[in-house]
Amino acid sequence: MPKSRKFVLIICEGPTDENALYRVMKGFFNPCEIRFHISHGDPLTSCPDDNNPMSEIRAIVAQEKRKYALRDSDILAVIQITDTDGAYIPPECVIDDPEASRIVYNKNEIRTKFPHSILSRNMKKRINISKLLGYKGINEEIPYRIYYVSRNLEHALYGIVENLTDNKKGNYADDFSDAFAKDWRRFYSYLMKECEPLGSSYEQSWQIIREGTKSLERHTNLNFLFDEFSYTLTKD
Repeated sequence: MPKSRKFVLIICEGPTDENALYRVMKGFFNPCEIRFHISHGDPLTSCPDDNNPMSEIRAIVAQEKRKYALRDSDILAVIQITDTDGAYIPPECVIDDPEASRIVYNKNEIRTKFPHSILSRNMKKRINISKLLGYKGINEEIPYRIYYVSRNLEHALYGIVENLTDNKKGNYADDFSDAFAKDWRRFYSYLMKECEPLGSSYEQSWQIIREGTKSLERHTNLNFLFDEFSYTLTKD
């Protein structure tokens, strides 16, 4: 009998994340099917304060299982990609700036007219990431990993620091997708050269991104996704 088809569910914040990454992830996880869940916001800061963020992730997985009529055994892995948003910077690096019309991210600080709101958001995000890093799976059958792009996808992958319109985000994502298509090895080399991965392991990458203002700098640990899942894909 032929093997059942496996699915990889990738949770990300915006549609341009999917546009930029779908084809390279499809190429890497081939012959698995790739499904993106777009949260249209940050599930790490939108979940209730008294809630375990994993319950939010499990709700997303349950939604996708119903949508595609999947069983737990059909899902190879659930991968979450989150922006760091400068969440780990010291409180004194969140600057009260009454003239800031929007949140301004610099390499060493965040400027905003609502500093207390940003401090609260950062704390909530740190707490929820710490909780999620304690999980190896959605349950005993479905592996789970969370990876970061810092400060956001456009910054980590393209090196763009300014705020972009949705149209420009879409254009950059399409160009990026075209550049790498299904060539995941070329994409991996790009990450290693241009996106300044931190540490020699997944665990170290999360430790180092928490230091100082690292979460405002251009880093990602997506490279460890390819390192970790290569074995899973080839062991059979």
